[in-house]
Amino acid sequence: MRVRHKQPTLVSMWMLDVFCCALGCVTLLFLLNSRMAGDEAIANKAAIGDLDTTKLKLAAVLDDLEKTRLRLNSEEKGREKLAASVSELEGLKLKLTDEVTQLSTQLATTRNEKDDLAKKLALAQKEAKDAKALADSTQLALNAAEAKVTSNAKELATTRAMATDADDILRKKQKEADALAKKLIEITASADELNKLVRKRDDEKVVLAKQATDLKKLLDDLDAKTLASRKDYETAQATIKDLSKKMNDANVNIVDLQGDKAKLADKLDKLQKETDARFAGIVTAGKRVVFLVDISGSMAKKDSETADPTKWPIVVETVSKVMRSVVGLEKYQVVIFSSSAKWLFSNGDWRDYEGEKSIEDVKKALTAVKPYEDTNLHAGFEKAFSLREQGGLDVIYLFSDGLPTSGPGLTLAEQTRRPPLNELELGEKLGKHIRKTLTDSWNRPQVGKPKVKIHAVGFFFESPDVGAFLWALARENDGSFVGMSRP
Repeated sequence: MRVRHKQPTLVSMWMLDVFCCALGCVTLLFLLNSRMAGDEAIANKAAIGDLDTTKLKLAAVLDDLEKTRLRLNSEEKGREKLAASVSELEGLKLKLTDEVTQLSTQLATTRNEKDDLAKKLALAQKEAKDAKALADSTQLALNAAEAKVTSNAKELATTRAMATDADDILRKKQKEADALAKKLIEITASADELNKLVRKRDDEKVVLAKQATDLKKLLDDLDAKTLASRKDYETAQATIKDLSKKMNDANVNIVDLQGDKAKLADKLDKLQKETDARFAGIVTAGKRVVFLVDISGSMAKKDSETADPTKWPIVVETVSKVMRSVVGLEKYQVVIFSSSAKWLFSNGDWRDYEGEKSIEDVKKALTAVKPYEDTNLHAGFEKAFSLREQGGLDVIYLFSDGLPTSGPGLTLAEQTRRPPLNELELGEKLGKHIRKTLTDSWNRPQVGKPKVKIHAVGFFFESPDVGAFLWALARENDGSFVGMSRP
């Protein structure tokens, strides 16, 4: 009986499972490696190539295994060859195991490199964020510095301009004072000369009167002598006529001198009144006068933060002094203004000026007022000039301590600007609008009506811009300005 060898199916199936598992592991590792190393494709190109080569080798081995299995099924003698193939497959398995180990090591290395790159990227992103924050803060600081430089330059230019204007005003006022002093000296000298001339003429008049008395006596003597001699009488008559003519001429000269004396006395009196009718250099005169008084909160403060209980009483007393010094005052009215304007008395009708009684009425009413809110000078002028159409308006006396802070004069963009305009910029724009409105509307020339004079009195202002605004306002409206920078 022929001995038949049993077909090695167990060995073949085990080997097939090994190869399938190996193939599955390789495929799984390949897929895992592909997913984890997607961002590192260039660095892992060599590994992927090795995996492809391994796959090809596995496919070839499987193909050989299938052929071997077929051969084993067909002939028993192939067992020795199959054993050799198994040995070869074992070697290939070991080789594949080594390659899998190497690929795992490369995968771990790639993961570590990826983690390092991620850490470096996070650090770089943080440094970039910090650098951007530093750049932003530096830019903000630079912008603030540039704005401050621009503001300082503008303030410096404004201050220099105001200093120049102030010097011009000081020189002008000094020149006017010198001229007035010189004129007063000349008037005094003229008055002395006139007094001397009048005394001299009085002396001449006494002499002429004495001469007239002597001539009359002589005439009487001549009349007596005419009885004795006709010739002497005719001569005496001629002499009398001549002397009478001289006496008449002397009387005419005396009358002329008396007229000159009266004229010079009137002129001296007028000059004296003009000299007395001044308040700190402002000529105070007018028949119909409006006193425009600022009652904003600053009129009771030394500065923006410090209250001054003595300031408002000084303002009230100053208004009284100015009112008392106005020459020819017949009608008056008082307008008070802060954020809005109103009449101090009744509904704004002209009030008769009754001397000290009117002054006491104004003083009492102003003393009862409490300064508050901001400065709407536009509203104050608008109400004051309403009297120009209601029976005439000669002069406005303005009493204030600051630039306007509210009222019309800003564009929509300036009103909604963020940050808003500072106090100096706001006062400059509103002040220009008020001066333009005075020129174009309120105080424009009218036929048969003179221009309204505006005198300004400033109180305790620290900024030269306040004095410059009030001075320009008075100058453009034929008025004068006087400022008190401290109590």
